[in-house]
Amino acid sequence: MPAPETPSAAAPAASPPPPEVRRDLAPLFADLGLDVGLAPGVGQSGQALWLSAPAGQAPDAQRSACLAALDPGLGPEDALLLWVEGKPDDPRLAAWRNALWPLVHVTRLFRVAGGKARRQTLQGTLELEGEARGEGVLLAGHRRELVMSPEKTIEKFDANASGWDGTPGSPGYAHFRWMRRYVGLFVEPRDGARILDFGCGAGWVGIEVASRCAESCLAFFDPSPAMVKIAEDNARESGVPRFEGRTGFGEDPPFPANGEEAFDHVISSGVASFSPDLERWLDGLASTVAPGGTLVVGDIHRGSRGFRARRRARPLLPVRELNAITRDEVRAGLERRGFRHQRSAGYQLTWPVPEAMHYSAAKLGGVLNGPLLLANRMASFLDRGLGSPFQGQFDSWVMHLSKDA
Repeated sequence: MPAPETPSAAAPAASPPPPEVRRDLAPLFADLGLDVGLAPGVGQSGQALWLSAPAGQAPDAQRSACLAALDPGLGPEDALLLWVEGKPDDPRLAAWRNALWPLVHVTRLFRVAGGKARRQTLQGTLELEGEARGEGVLLAGHRRELVMSPEKTIEKFDANASGWDGTPGSPGYAHFRWMRRYVGLFVEPRDGARILDFGCGAGWVGIEVASRCAESCLAFFDPSPAMVKIAEDNARESGVPRFEGRTGFGEDPPFPANGEEAFDHVISSGVASFSPDLERWLDGLASTVAPGGTLVVGDIHRGSRGFRARRRARPLLPVRELNAITRDEVRAGLERRGFRHQRSAGYQLTWPVPEAMHYSAAKLGGVLNGPLLLANRMASFLDRGLGSPFQGQFDSWVMHLSKDA
């Protein structure tokens, strides 16, 4: 666990929650699904480890050693609970969250004051029933491997499937579709090509590519059966003549199956950051591209100005923002697997453009979305034309590579 600000102070030690904590914070334990009568054993499946940080304590230099000591005691399904006393502001809580990553991903926090507790997640805030004693903030999380496990991924994708399809006519829809078309434009398909959308989501990137070439065959897969169904419906309604969807993960892709050919063009947009094992994911991605074929891959950029600001200021973030990888890391991994880089570009201008678009859609009826989309398109065109020197100004990146014949 990270060290306190005072060099001579000992780092907080992990242990089961003591009886007085289980009593005083009973509403929090109930909300987490943890029995307030937890047995004292550490590392037992589905229980909890407790850490406490006094007011003013912040993560510092001893982080690596303390986390290494914590790792063996944290079971695969255990919750890690970090109690930060007092009234820590969001940047301090974000610092603790960053210190726990990548061992643990914080998925919710509870603010306790005046006998009440409020739970905060990425979906919103809720006041809990029952009395909670003390004053502080509880950060609650689980191992990264559990949060990003196949079961949790499918559950999350199925639950959010309809929202990831875009809503025609909504203020942000034009921007939603532009981003998918932009990624698709990096593919230069030939008629009759075999195309794979690797982690398709709603399927729009693959559909954009397949719609530009005659007699193409579009394949796509996603971990979520609900997303595959949406992609099939979108392909059918878009007039794609030949398509097939399957379920599966990038680490072990369902295409091509035994006896099937690899693909002329493979597109993977916004998928790598969901993978808990980048090397296995890159192996899977590379295996789907035929010799002499092309690969277009894109994702969010953890080093952008906007994402750096979010990590400093926000105590809760989607797991993929913390797990995101850079364009250079992906490029190096693919070049080791026999690919040659052709071109790159950034897209989706970083802070404050996404925030401004959200405000415009939520508060102004979308009046600013058109000008902001135009700014995005012009900036992306400029970055692409100059060889992409401005990656830090974009939240997303896209690359075009070719596989050696």
